[in-house]
Amino acid sequence: MSRQVGVITLHNSPNYGSCLQTYATQVVLARVGADAEIIDYYRKDAIPENEVDRALNGQLVKKMPIFKVPGVKQIAKIPVSRMVARRRAPLDEFRHSKLALTERSYYSADELDANPPVADIYCTGSDQVWNSIWNNGFDRAFYLSFAPEGKKKIAYAASIGKATLEDWEAEPMRKALSSYSCISVREQEAADLLDSIGVHGAMPVIDPTLMLNRDDWEAIADGWISPEPYVLVYQLNRNAEFDSYVQRVAKKTGLKVMRIAYGVHEKRSGENAVICPSVGRFLSLFLGAEIVITDSFHGTAYSVNLGKKFVAISPGRFNGRISNLLNMTNLDNHLLDDFGNLTISELDYDSNSVQAQLNLKRNEAFSFIEKALDILEI
Repeated sequence: MSRQVGVITLHNSPNYGSCLQTYATQVVLARVGADAEIIDYYRKDAIPENEVDRALNGQLVKKMPIFKVPGVKQIAKIPVSRMVARRRAPLDEFRHSKLALTERSYYSADELDANPPVADIYCTGSDQVWNSIWNNGFDRAFYLSFAPEGKKKIAYAASIGKATLEDWEAEPMRKALSSYSCISVREQEAADLLDSIGVHGAMPVIDPTLMLNRDDWEAIADGWISPEPYVLVYQLNRNAEFDSYVQRVAKKTGLKVMRIAYGVHEKRSGENAVICPSVGRFLSLFLGAEIVITDSFHGTAYSVNLGKKFVAISPGRFNGRISNLLNMTNLDNHLLDDFGNLTISELDYDSNSVQAQLNLKRNEAFSFIEKALDILEI
């Protein structure tokens, strides 16, 4: 009898990595015989209308004098709403076609507590589900507060996403996680942080997207092939030095630039912007790239998994995720430490050796999942 596993994660954050790690988690659980259901929970800022408000109150808007004029923000709501809808559309299409979502959606932890989805076992993860910065505090839903008494709880590749905990969050985190049967985390630093607050034995495992191989990702890509080679740019953080670096790499290699963009405001002169591509096209862009330049964890993960030449650029905060991955695969030299270094984009590496290392980590993760599910007595 297959186990019914209710998974809560950041499946509806407006970015490709969060969406794809959820899909990968679902596939991984299916491969060990579990029947996964993704709990359609919306963190407050992930509710579309709240995304609009967040955009209109972000740091970029605060720096623009025109938005200090009374009434301008209200007028801007119309185009910003369209931008948010366009950004969400390809991700929502993928979520509704590829993810086994719960029949109802939940918009607060209270709603989950009042009417929790039915499952044999409840699972947190993956992604930065325990990052109190992104969660704007302690979101008890990601600690499975809604799981009925007596039901087992596990965490799979959960991430805290930062190197330290705030004083206020250590105790509620410790208390919440003390009811978990098995915990795995995505980074060693997360395991160390949990150990420091008395939550012992958390096992570091690889991100779910790395549990699937090239064939798995090709199976859901849209098959698009570029008529000419290109440098792929997947950039999540504004950085003028990053932009300049891309242009210099393109000039040095003679390759055109393809940029995955979430809006027209991310277009750069001399580049080909692919605005809000489908998830299938997103994957095809990675599959076909000669070189990838990215400040995204999942952008780095796909580059490594697909054996691409790549440059990983630190996003500033929350950089531990990328460093951990590159250290694990012995690819630390692909993390840029000097924007004058153009040679990183040309570095070759033994992709077979990387896959061998990933296979070891895949086996460890599968062993963890099988053990965690076997704990449950149905």
